[in-house]
Amino acid sequence: MNGQGIFGAAAGLDVFAVDADWPESRQVTGHGHDRTSGDSHVYLWFGSPHFDPEVAHLTVLSASPGNAETGEAMERAVEHYHYPDENLPADLPASEPVTLTVDGVPATFELWRNAANGYWIARGRVAHTDVVVYGSGTEPGELALVRVSDPTSFSNPFAFLGQDLSGRSSL
Repeated sequence: MNGQGIFGAAAGLDVFAVDADWPESRQVTGHGHDRTSGDSHVYLWFGSPHFDPEVAHLTVLSASPGNAETGEAMERAVEHYHYPDENLPADLPASEPVTLTVDGVPATFELWRNAANGYWIARGRVAHTDVVVYGSGTEPGELALVRVSDPTSFSNPFAFLGQDLSGRSSL
């Protein structure tokens, strides 16, 4: 979000989402902009509105290059990547390449897959945006990502808190 309460493209960040064929809920779950560093990020959630583990779900983080939020997203993804009773490793295993379609063009991402629980993490860069996608119940190579021109069109699970997506109070 920039100083005027606008996030995404207005802050110089391309925001990516799963294309319109996604059958489940589409929500903005977080965003931020640091005026000092210029770093911006947007989290989008795709899945059931109240997390049904039987429904495919994933999170897409779009972040400015070098943004600390990318590392934090990877840490959260690694926590989900492992079963809750497993100790987290010092490092992820070696990644393998995976191709995701982004705006109709193939893009190579790093992929980590946990065959035991079906969870996966994909990380790549599209133009000047770091993208981290993680989830389960769908194959990452079958995803088509697109730039979102208006993230405010996504539902906001936090609307009940009296905030709209621009950060302005709706009360």
